[in-house]
Amino acid sequence: MKRAMMLFLAAGLLLSMTSGARAADVNIKGQWQNGFSWADRNPLKSANASVDRFKASTRLRTQIDIVASDSLKGVVFFEVGHQNWGTNDAALGTDGKVVKVRYSYVDWIIPETDAKVRMGLQPFDIATFAVPYAAFTTDGAGISLSGNFTENVGATLFWVRAYNNDERTVSLYGKDNTLLYTYNSHDAMDVIGLAVPVQFDGIRMNPFGMYSAIGKDTRFGAGANNKTGVASGLLPVGTGKVVADSKDNHGNAWWGGLSAEMTLFSPLRVAVDGVYGKVDMGKTGNQDLKRAGWYAALAAECKTDFVTPGLTFWYASGDDANALDGSERMPVIDTDVALTSFGYDGGMYNRSSTFNGTDISGSWGIMAELKDISFIEALSHAFRVAMVKGTNNTEMVRGGVVAHGAMATVGNNMYLTTKDKLWEVNFDSQYKLYEGLTLAFELGYIYLDADKELWNNLYKENNFQAAFSVNYKF
Repeated sequence: MKRAMMLFLAAGLLLSMTSGARAADVNIKGQWQNGFSWADRNPLKSANASVDRFKASTRLRTQIDIVASDSLKGVVFFEVGHQNWGTNDAALGTDGKVVKVRYSYVDWIIPETDAKVRMGLQPFDIATFAVPYAAFTTDGAGISLSGNFTENVGATLFWVRAYNNDERTVSLYGKDNTLLYTYNSHDAMDVIGLAVPVQFDGIRMNPFGMYSAIGKDTRFGAGANNKTGVASGLLPVGTGKVVADSKDNHGNAWWGGLSAEMTLFSPLRVAVDGVYGKVDMGKTGNQDLKRAGWYAALAAECKTDFVTPGLTFWYASGDDANALDGSERMPVIDTDVALTSFGYDGGMYNRSSTFNGTDISGSWGIMAELKDISFIEALSHAFRVAMVKGTNNTEMVRGGVVAHGAMATVGNNMYLTTKDKLWEVNFDSQYKLYEGLTLAFELGYIYLDADKELWNNLYKENNFQAAFSVNYKF
């Protein structure tokens, strides 16, 4: 019923556009995707007996642009799914309640200027060129303002209201037996960011800064892309449930960084990233609720007629041996690293990806790839080999701060120590069957070399993936 109501509303919206005195142009675009995958989805040996290796799912994304003029338009983005076949809304009878509004915003130009304002539910991100989406990318409610100072220098300023929980609790009964409520005033999280992109022939740079004020009673959610949630990315291991006991009502977080890309010697492309971040939520008992760290990355690729070879290297700081002084991993609010199609989120429509996670904090790695391999029209391939090793101190596991069975659940990527590493191999293919219809087939293998003594021999070494998807883009 809910889905039908949403469709009627959308139809009514479209019909109303044709009856107004000033009709707006309506543009519709989107994507229908059906995916099938067989994979080892959990590295724990004991978990694979209870986790289905095979999954099938459907997702529909539809964006409606209502354009009044070059200076004014509204956008609404509906998402249906994921609908996992055989469960809930995709079991016999279907008729599920999974229509979501992902974006709903208005774009308008400030009169007599080139500055564009966007207000509402929208995507936000900080551009990084060596490892895309490694600093910040999310969907949220807020305002962004963008424009150009000169032909070569621009700026984007944004504000995101990440959380505002408005929690209330019953404190006591009044004299007339009415309930008295206590409202929590420290339950909001706001994010402000500024990027100043600079571009010249063959060179572009993106210096940026970001600040967040975080109430100690903020109820963190999942975010748009995170594997285990916003709290896992922002706070030291195991402190998400005690942060409300902090002696400080509010915490502060900030990030600063620079990403640059050079294509002066095309077809060679070289990119570098450098980002530092810090969160300070105060202290509870003898536990510092602080997390501060950094990452640096270098990527290079050279495009030819038949293949684009590339190499990516990154290093990110990891935790030291003292858990009480906070964390030395770089904090993240929401990231979506897509370096590979099994370990990270680089699949086309692949529900078995992110085996390792969506974040690179606490790790270093190197990836070699051959992409855009094409000898037959409409058919392309990508081949990747990656090695990821941890930078976290082993004492975090030996001391029990990270439980033996929690390697894949305490953060938004695997908690790898200096004694752990994984190897990943991908072979991905895409075939453009028709204009707008693409078939994708993705094969992946991960060898997880987790120190057996450190982790009590709980983790599988050999992990496989095979995924197929049909993607209709309209």
